[in-house]
Amino acid sequence: MKIPLAAALLLAATSAALGFDSRTQGIIDDYKSGKLIRIADVAHLMASSERWCYVEEEGTCSWSDIYLDVDKSGAEFEIGNAWDQDIDIAFTDRGEFRDGRYICETGLDWVPAVRATKRSDGSAIGGRELAQLKSEIAGLQSDESKDCFDYLFVSADAENQTLKLTQRQYIDDIHDTARDTEVTIHFDEAAAKALSYRW
Repeated sequence: MKIPLAAALLLAATSAALGFDSRTQGIIDDYKSGKLIRIADVAHLMASSERWCYVEEEGTCSWSDIYLDVDKSGAEFEIGNAWDQDIDIAFTDRGEFRDGRYICETGLDWVPAVRATKRSDGSAIGGRELAQLKSEIAGLQSDESKDCFDYLFVSADAENQTLKLTQRQYIDDIHDTARDTEVTIHFDEAAAKALSYRW
């Protein structure tokens, strides 16, 4: 059956809108579920996505990453999560790529960059209240070793423009299986913005 040209063009455009860019699709095609992802491919997913949502449940995240800048050496990103039942926080951190496999913490002091909003209405928290919150956060910081992370491919959903990966955490180069975490990568801007944090 022949499809009229206009309809064919519309179908192609719709398919492209629902799918992934060619590099991301190539990454999907290269990996089976459970396979370790090269950090160069992880870097592309960071740069091309809108938001990484950890332990997603019904549109909420335990925490999330938004990647701001990605280069060959590492990535700068904004981490956000619920601090308590009333406050969400976000801050900027940086990780460095290692051994073609890992992204590792750098020990950057991110506390001065902390921003906070009220969960009830999204209004910004500032002044003494923010200073007190930063002091509280700083008091919980430790001099633990700089952890590293790698990623296993899980699945792709072209219709919803999401990928699922397993993030694995290494403490002193030892894989802590109890900290394996599912992350949903969102490529659709509207869906990413609609996510919230779970307390």
